[in-house]
Amino acid sequence: MYGHCLRYAGNVEEAQDVLQDGFIKVFEKISSLKDANALEGWMSRIFINLALSYYRKKKSGPDWVEMEPLQEVLSEENDIPNNDLDPKLVLKQIQSLPEKYRLVLNAYAIDGLSHKEIADLLETTESNTKSILSRARKMMRDWLNEKDNKK
Repeated sequence: MYGHCLRYAGNVEEAQDVLQDGFIKVFEKISSLKDANALEGWMSRIFINLALSYYRKKKSGPDWVEMEPLQEVLSEENDIPNNDLDPKLVLKQIQSLPEKYRLVLNAYAIDGLSHKEIADLLETTESNTKSILSRARKMMRDWLNEKDNKK
């Protein structure tokens, strides 16, 4: 669960706060778990939702970004270089992304939430989350290309 918290948080201290609050929530709600085999997924969802709710509480209003044509977003899907990278280095780079980019990238690419689910959790539109994801991917791709060029 700490891994989820680290990916969504901007720093270790924030991740620890989310982790602590998440376990409190898990212990308060454990009686609502109907299938013990689903514990890990159920807990993951609690921690992800909690991390996203921290973000909602911090921001003052919706963030709108410029929309990119759908063809550009789709063409970017598969052009991330294939590198053997240290996972800690990748995590550090993800944590350095602007907050909304980090949240959407984690929720969509790593945790498998749909754009509709992300939009609902972040109180924005699906098209906005798609555009944010595209920009986050571009930032990560640029970072990977920069690392490749330094070799």
